[in-house]
Amino acid sequence: MSLRTRLILTYILIIFLCLSIVAASLVVLLGDNINRLAMARLGDIALPIYIQFRAAARGQVSLNQAWTNLQETSQETGAYIFLLDAQDIIIRQAIPEDSSWIPPSKLEIKKPPVNRTAAYRGTYIAPDGEKFIFFAQPVAGLFRTPNTANPETLVLAMPRREALAIWGDFAKPFLWAGLAALAVSILIAILLARSVYVPIRRVTNAAEQIAHGNYEQEIPVAGPEEVKGLAISFNQMSRQVKHSQQMLRDFVADVSHELRSPLTSIKGFAQAMLDGTAKDKEAQLKAARVIEDESKRMMRLVEELLEFSRLESGQIIMAKERVDLKELLQQCHEIFLMRAEEKNIQLKTDVEPLPPVIGDIDRLEQVFNNLLDNALKHTPSGGKVNVVARQPHLNFVEIAVTDTGPGIPGEQLRHVFERFYRADPSASKAGAGLGLAIARQIVLAHGGDIMAKSALGKGTEFLVRLPVKPNITTP
Repeated sequence: MSLRTRLILTYILIIFLCLSIVAASLVVLLGDNINRLAMARLGDIALPIYIQFRAAARGQVSLNQAWTNLQETSQETGAYIFLLDAQDIIIRQAIPEDSSWIPPSKLEIKKPPVNRTAAYRGTYIAPDGEKFIFFAQPVAGLFRTPNTANPETLVLAMPRREALAIWGDFAKPFLWAGLAALAVSILIAILLARSVYVPIRRVTNAAEQIAHGNYEQEIPVAGPEEVKGLAISFNQMSRQVKHSQQMLRDFVADVSHELRSPLTSIKGFAQAMLDGTAKDKEAQLKAARVIEDESKRMMRLVEELLEFSRLESGQIIMAKERVDLKELLQQCHEIFLMRAEEKNIQLKTDVEPLPPVIGDIDRLEQVFNNLLDNALKHTPSGGKVNVVARQPHLNFVEIAVTDTGPGIPGEQLRHVFERFYRADPSASKAGAGLGLAIARQIVLAHGGDIMAKSALGKGTEFLVRLPVKPNITTP
């Protein structure tokens, strides 16, 4: 069963249940009113009958003539009309022709205890169990001397089932109104189901297209708020999938490009050794040395690729230990001091008193070593490389590594943290272009951030920001 059918059937079931509850509530709430309406109807019938009896009592018409009229009234209304004496004996009666009930000779109905001349009403249960509602009007002086203490009584009775028929007449407008409401509600339910189903169907179709490799999918943001949220989330996912696929293609292309150069060198020198081009021992040693260097370069590239992949996917779990940044930066300073002196570069480290951070000391050392390596690599002789650590805010510390190199152009600066990107393409064998990408993943895994600023001719600054509170997450 489709989602659309389920939604429509669910809405119809809910609507039907609600209307049924309303109908049941009306039956309960209006049950007493229906009895009152039935008794009021009997009272309305009894009034002209009572007038006729009064006229007969005064000699204006004969009792037989009055009773003939009552027979016609009984056939028309379906009411039982009885004239009782003071002992509740039936003197005369008018019964509908289609009636199967045979009245007893004595109709014992409950009379009011006080005023015996006032009209009264109630229910009567016949000896055979038949239930009636009745309206009684005392009348006096029809056959004998008026007796106000025990007058004759005119009784109009109606079977309980006839009273329920009044409820049927009363319920017809409610039934038609309910059916109309049901029809309108079903139409609204279909439209509402469509407003939910159509956007979901769009999402399904778009997802199927993405599964078949068509990533140019975006669905319109329309419908209820939840459906709009679904559309927005799907469009974001679609763009991310498209971006991920593009990154995967770029990654494969970059890896292929990076591996092509060492493989070409290895193949060329291996072929030279095989076909005898490298004849003397010196040429063979040179070829073997190149093959070894290029093999090591490929191994470094593969190791960096694996490390970057594990960092990016969160497979590498960072240690959570207290790290003294001053001690760590001083150690990095000592590692690169000799190299700086060889290149005639002034390496200076200035660290303020800092609170310890929680992190992986080996990975953080890898980050700062990479930044110092790049800074010394791009700073000319006589230049300066400075490491400054400070705490500008209570919740984080900043470590800045600056150099006085040539700087990075603005259009290249935003790409420096991308894998395989080199701001200086001429340094093709200096590295695979993964160092800064790996450093960024490590910093992000510590809940921090890394940024780059540069000005042509003035140098470059890399700023690492680390939280003081323990907030290590995996990307």
